[in-house]
Amino acid sequence: MTMKFLRFFFFVTAAALFFSGIFISTESSADHGPEKMWKKQIKPYFTAHETGMFGPFKVNIESFGKGQSSIVKQTKEQNFDKFFDDKYNLAAIVRKDNKIVYARFDDDKQISSQTPLHGMSMSKTALGAAVGSLLCDGSIKSLDDEIGLYAVGLRDTPYSKILIRNVLQMNSGVTPPDRKDVRLANQMAMGMKKFAGSANVLSAVRHFKGTTRKQGKQHNYHGADSLALSVLIFELTGKSAAQIFYENIVTQFGPDGQIHWAADNKGRTVSLARLVMTAPQWNAFGQFIIDEVKSKSCIGNFFSEGVSTSVSTSRENVKYGFQFWVYNVDGESAITMTGHGGLFNILSVEKNTVISIFSIDEKYKAGNLFGDGVLSRIASEIVR
Repeated sequence: MTMKFLRFFFFVTAAALFFSGIFISTESSADHGPEKMWKKQIKPYFTAHETGMFGPFKVNIESFGKGQSSIVKQTKEQNFDKFFDDKYNLAAIVRKDNKIVYARFDDDKQISSQTPLHGMSMSKTALGAAVGSLLCDGSIKSLDDEIGLYAVGLRDTPYSKILIRNVLQMNSGVTPPDRKDVRLANQMAMGMKKFAGSANVLSAVRHFKGTTRKQGKQHNYHGADSLALSVLIFELTGKSAAQIFYENIVTQFGPDGQIHWAADNKGRTVSLARLVMTAPQWNAFGQFIIDEVKSKSCIGNFFSEGVSTSVSTSRENVKYGFQFWVYNVDGESAITMTGHGGLFNILSVEKNTVISIFSIDEKYKAGNLFGDGVLSRIASEIVR
């Protein structure tokens, strides 16, 4: 074996490992900087539902519900302040036994309990809940059905024969060829850059041409699976994922307040992100899930199954369920919604506690929230 061949072999191997790492969990490794996230991903959504604009781009926003009347006041609690007193923390709420025991909002950035906050990838858990509600009302017969059985528009895509369960778990085997394709598909779905004014979720899904592994074999975190579920809901019900989420889920936990979710030009929800609710609404959504799990309702059993069948990921001691992560919190497998930057909704069913963090920097004062077990440690201390 020549030295030239050995160099080539090691180069190819290293490149393969590098790119596989990129696509397994882009959310956990992305770092756009807190100020950029604030200016481009959070603040524009304060008014996007009113202006129809997201920066220089026109966006379609579906809104459901009425204006929020109740106000959550800030509290001061030293035991919690030590976790949440961070300059990039926009808001934090702790709810124990269905009562808010701590609330913190960034006055400098004019954040309050009525500020609409973009949940980034926490939106995916709302999507999962919408899918679960359709399973519960019988529209979907089984999570082990192929997604193409319900969505004609997906039958000419790699998703046609993929089980709904595997799409929920981002275990579909449909893998983007490279990072550029992921970015392009996201722009297609959201109508950004050269796709301004022509957002199309289905086109974004069709951008992915094949599979690189057998379904159900390896978790691979990327937004195409979430977009495919949005298409499924739209074609099955004639309604957007946003509308199904509002009608079947939000009205059960928080009719007080609006939700806003971006849609494409056909009305399909941009389900990989772009759901906007207030911090108390995000927190109440977490409490809703806990209550349903504890009562063993149909939607509660859906989330419980998402935990019990969760799949391994590239992140140590972190698994993935039905569009949510599963973190170890004080020995409990806790349903966890995460969003780019430092957005989290951590649910402890055993301790009946919801911890909501809205940070624009994952490099928290306690450490990197996406690494080294920092989030699990913080949550474990709070629930005790």
